[in-house]
Amino acid sequence: MTKAVVVWGRVARIGLALLVQAACLAPVAARAVPEAQAPDTAAFADNADSVAVVIGNSRYKQTVPVDYAHHDAEAMRSYLVQRLGYRDANVFVLKDATLNEFNQVFGTERNPQSGRLWRSVREGRSNVFVYYSGHGVPDLASRQPFLLPEDGNPNQGESGYALETLYRNLDLVKRKIGSERQLVVMVDACFTGETGRKGESLLAVSAPGFAPAKPKAESGIVRLVATSGATPANWDEANRLGLLTSRFLMGVSGLADARDQQGDGDGRVTWAELKGYLRREVEEAARRASGREQVPEIDDAPIVLKASLPVDAVAKGVATVRDEAAWRRAEQRGTREAFESYVGTCGEVCAYRPQAMDRLLAGRQRDAAAVDQENWAKYGTKRQYQAYLETCTDTCAYRGLAEGYLGGSDPNGDPRVKTCDALAAGTDDPDRPSGVAGVKYGRIEAASAIEACRGASAAYPALRRLAYQLGRAYDRADRSKEAVTAYDRAARAGSTAAMNNLATLYENGQGVKRSQVEAFRLYRQAGEAGNVVALANAARMLEYGNGIPKNEADAVALYKRAVDGGDVASISKLVPHYATGAYGFPKDLHQGFDLFRKAAEKGDPVAMATMATLIDNGFSRYFPGVSAADMVLRALKRGEIGAASVSATDTAAQKLKPETIRTVQRAIKQADFYPGALDGRFNPVFVRALDQYAKANEAE
Repeated sequence: MTKAVVVWGRVARIGLALLVQAACLAPVAARAVPEAQAPDTAAFADNADSVAVVIGNSRYKQTVPVDYAHHDAEAMRSYLVQRLGYRDANVFVLKDATLNEFNQVFGTERNPQSGRLWRSVREGRSNVFVYYSGHGVPDLASRQPFLLPEDGNPNQGESGYALETLYRNLDLVKRKIGSERQLVVMVDACFTGETGRKGESLLAVSAPGFAPAKPKAESGIVRLVATSGATPANWDEANRLGLLTSRFLMGVSGLADARDQQGDGDGRVTWAELKGYLRREVEEAARRASGREQVPEIDDAPIVLKASLPVDAVAKGVATVRDEAAWRRAEQRGTREAFESYVGTCGEVCAYRPQAMDRLLAGRQRDAAAVDQENWAKYGTKRQYQAYLETCTDTCAYRGLAEGYLGGSDPNGDPRVKTCDALAAGTDDPDRPSGVAGVKYGRIEAASAIEACRGASAAYPALRRLAYQLGRAYDRADRSKEAVTAYDRAARAGSTAAMNNLATLYENGQGVKRSQVEAFRLYRQAGEAGNVVALANAARMLEYGNGIPKNEADAVALYKRAVDGGDVASISKLVPHYATGAYGFPKDLHQGFDLFRKAAEKGDPVAMATMATLIDNGFSRYFPGVSAADMVLRALKRGEIGAASVSATDTAAQKLKPETIRTVQRAIKQADFYPGALDGRFNPVFVRALDQYAKANEAE
């Protein structure tokens, strides 16, 4: 959908748990799974109540940074939410975490059950995934390994968070969730005192070959550790991730299941397949990149993961690996059909296409393969795929592509276009084809949508909605510069939805130099062309003088036009003028408050929350038969914006009554989202529960 610029304070999010570190790691003793214990295919299938902690410590006050730790954390968060089905609100992401934050999330040595993770998991219902990326350090005297907080001193191990304390506290978490649930700890780090750069140490005293003591192995915890013994961990420079993190994300995307990686190719990644893949790939990549050994330590586990699309961070790396595997298969077969198949099926990454074409054309001059290439160049660029197929003889290298693209001359029949529409079409884009439902912005599966829309938009550059949809996918992935390029292409072709979203990026300075003037110009251009959301955004800039001269009269006129065009959110903007009689409005508070009712009936959560506060502050006579608590619950069921609008009432001049808040707390508690006290306050636990409840209702 097109984006209305509304800024709300986000509620702090708690997490699901996987711990990876991108510098170095302490070894752990592998625990064998009894042979009779079969892999549990449902181990990570039900993650509605699962919790994760994802930590990426990149910047440190007293030592050198870990270059890619933030990238690691974001990539793992994406995998947990987009691929394993964890709720975004249940993934607690910490970047540059202090020792106090470690204690808050995991608990202390003295009080292990004080941690947010222990309090957040649900008995028998939560899987837990803990991930850490950052420095690890040893205490040379005690030989104990520590995770280094942002404010820690690498020469004072006790200023860190002891790995033994982490495992001990997580053992209590494991006991709480039960034997049927999984707790995974992933650490992409080392504790040798090295930084990962040759010749560079975190410690003032050199400790070559130092091997930290192994933390006590707790039962039931599955651990993945980047390296063992006295060897450092490495980075994957190409993917800008820790090496273990990179290969883990590539492996679970299906590479570990591939037959050429000793998998069985059944579409499921067993833990044994993943373990073997990681040990081979990490060891080979480390030796190739740095000439050093790195052998990860990985516990056995009865876990099976469904192979999934790679997350954005490793998508190109996975495509490159698959392209190389396809080329090796073609070379092994060595037939004309094998090379034609490679050329016809390789995707965005097609590194060996010149070699394949050389093989097809070897020993021939102007032969069938060369003619086939000319025909594809002639007809393929014009999307005349049937014409190309009619020229085919024995050599037809692009048959698979042509047949896949065929939807006739109508691009809407092209499978790529259909996929792009299904994954990223705007719900209120006037260019959206009839029969396509559209996808809410917050529900876009960014990686899949980018892959589909990039190909579709390249094939049909004149179809502006595809460029707009590609922009939405990039926007959702926070790839703002690429979103600007795609939106701009669609906007220049006349897409009003793209104009509005491009204006938003200009207004906020995302992916482009901030320009309020350009933002207002684009909003007005889209608004004059019929986009009511853009019209309302232009009105807002005039109302507040946001980077342009303030003009309330013109703002009101635009809000009126937006309302007439069907923009629900603009209805409430007209209410204040009925109270003052300004800008030609009759001074009639009853008529003004009726607008709140009208907006609420049309689904505006802000109007619903506002009505609730008015009812609780002496204006209930204007809303007969309406309960403040009912309006709050209705607002929450509108999703994230509803939750934000309700939370905002805590800081508004007119506040909700404690009894209203208690009624809402009771309802959310009965829905099993709020574990706190019925205290009639917007306490932190209640605010978090509001966010979770709203998102769950939006998903339903």
